Amino acid sequence: MPFLNERQKYTLSRLADTLIPALEVQDGEDERLFGIRASDLDIGELAEAKLEAVADARKLREVSLFLNLLEMPLVNLLLAGQWGAFSAMQLDRRTAVLRSWGNSRLAIRRRIFQGLKRLITFLFYATMPDGRPNPTWPVFAYEGPPFTPMDTPRSIQPLVVGKEETTLETAVLIIGSGAGGGVVAGELSAAGLDVLVVEKGGYFAEADYTGQEVAGYNSLYEKQGALTTADVCMSVLAGSTLGGGTAVNWLTSLPPPQDVLVEWAQHGFSAAATAAFEESLIAVSARLGITTAESEANRQNELLAQGAQALGYQVDVIPRNAHGCIDCSYCNYGCVYAAKQSTLKTYLQDAYDRGGRFLVNAHVDRILQQHGRVSGAEVTVNQNGQPYQITIKADIVVVAAGAIHTPALLRRSGLHNKHIGQHLHLHPVTQTWGIYADPVYSWRGAPQTRVVQDFADMDGRGFGVRLETSPGHPGSYTSSLPWQSGRQHKRLVQRLHHIGNHIVLTRDFYGGQVRLDSQGQPVLHYHLHKHDARHLWQGMVESFKIHRAAGAQRIIAPHNQYIFWQSGEDFELFLAKVQQQGFPVNGYGLFSAHQMSTCRIGHSPATGALKPTGETYELANLWVADGSVFPTAVGVNPMLSIMATAHYIAGQIRNGNR
Repeated sequence: MPFLNERQKYTLSRLADTLIPALEVQDGEDERLFGIRASDLDIGELAEAKLEAVADARKLREVSLFLNLLEMPLVNLLLAGQWGAFSAMQLDRRTAVLRSWGNSRLAIRRRIFQGLKRLITFLFYATMPDGRPNPTWPVFAYEGPPFTPMDTPRSIQPLVVGKEETTLETAVLIIGSGAGGGVVAGELSAAGLDVLVVEKGGYFAEADYTGQEVAGYNSLYEKQGALTTADVCMSVLAGSTLGGGTAVNWLTSLPPPQDVLVEWAQHGFSAAATAAFEESLIAVSARLGITTAESEANRQNELLAQGAQALGYQVDVIPRNAHGCIDCSYCNYGCVYAAKQSTLKTYLQDAYDRGGRFLVNAHVDRILQQHGRVSGAEVTVNQNGQPYQITIKADIVVVAAGAIHTPALLRRSGLHNKHIGQHLHLHPVTQTWGIYADPVYSWRGAPQTRVVQDFADMDGRGFGVRLETSPGHPGSYTSSLPWQSGRQHKRLVQRLHHIGNHIVLTRDFYGGQVRLDSQGQPVLHYHLHKHDARHLWQGMVESFKIHRAAGAQRIIAPHNQYIFWQSGEDFELFLAKVQQQGFPVNGYGLFSAHQMSTCRIGHSPATGALKPTGETYELANLWVADGSVFPTAVGVNPMLSIMATAHYIAGQIRNGNR
């Protein structure tokens, strides 16, 4: 049932047409972009449907209240200096109202604005009406997905269950199929153990991938790509499909820094700095075929390298787990060419070929125990739109549901260690942009192949930032650009093919929490600490310098307010303006694609939730093998670190080391 009434629907549509209005074309503006508005693509209806699909009851109530407030003349007068109902105002006055919310000193007003602005701009520039290319794409030379899905048979056949099947049995139950669970499944099946992998997401393979942003996020990501922290400040990308994050990441395969491994060993993960862990790194790298042979730099990565080298910084080539890469840059919506050596193509396929079983669209409600030992799990399986309750009996359970869902599951199952759900590290990322004279086409070519690591240690303890790039597909790109008016935003969008970006990836020292809502589902509570914010700021400054050294004509800061530098202007004054803005919650773009440390390994229950082997302190034969086991943030893209850790823990399970 729709959560908005007819009046609220109309207000939402008017709001969307304010963010993305049809405008009288001025010199240099393209009619195909400036002459179209959000309602021409039914964005209000699409936004309402998306909110219903992903938002909790509290957020839905907040949106409803906001839409009601917009129609109150006195509220608009007091908050924005504009008298009248929002939907009855002319565009310039509606723009002033929305700008007042986005630039407000009150965090709650910025939160509501940012949530709706990101959603509506994403949908407008990503949607494909009736399956046709978005009408704005030709303006900035976006071709859309350059392929049709491959007509290849699926190489894995998941289990099909019905009402009559209420119990399954296995030696090893593995919950989650990403970088951690996939490796454990492959390794334990190789040891002759019967494994059953349970995955909350669905099974998608080459024949299912379209490269379309909306379809990709809806099918392959947690909360359809709309997951955020509780305060909406940080957008959080997490894979939710068979293969987990390894099916949708950008193939970056950086090893964990040696100083981080030493730090982990000191905290209790004693094997991290040993030859045994190094052997796991080597084994995983070999199975994934990780090399730099297919790490060709696209134009965006070339600009990062050119600017950094001009300033005397070192630029490293990023190893990738690719074999036969076509450099299409649609990696985050599934690899249609089967070039990405994800767990889906490697360890999970290995396990399946050895008789391993897979249950998809299956949510693990709780872990079962008897006499201090794990005994299985209760699972809700959704097949053909019908939920089925299944009990899985198992001698060993390995939780690899990721640093968001693993602690939630352990809490729902009655585990009490104080570290479960604590120390949430997210590698907070912000984005900077440079507009260049020549086209950049940030959506073409391998998305992430160069990294600048000169600023990885800013405090003498190994905490700082790394600079990389991210692919710039229209929905995700435009939704993060600053908005002060529909015309200002569209003028940026018109030059989307000339915009190159850097991401400033921060190794966060301070963490947050994963808590449970009333339904037992995880909620992310995270605030950027001022210590980590200083590193983020320093990384932004270096990014701005690199853009300038690479020849950017204009440099854009990630804040709501449109702060930019143009060639010939005072660069130091620009930096001062950005620094003056600081990092107010929902006052700038903040993102995460890495979640870690919420069930960390420690010397004892006083310092961690897990033993050095990966087994829980509280329940025998219950193991964890994903990024949640990291004692601290790893500082680099964590896929390889998670996989090596899972490989090591699988060895402990296989050898009976508890």
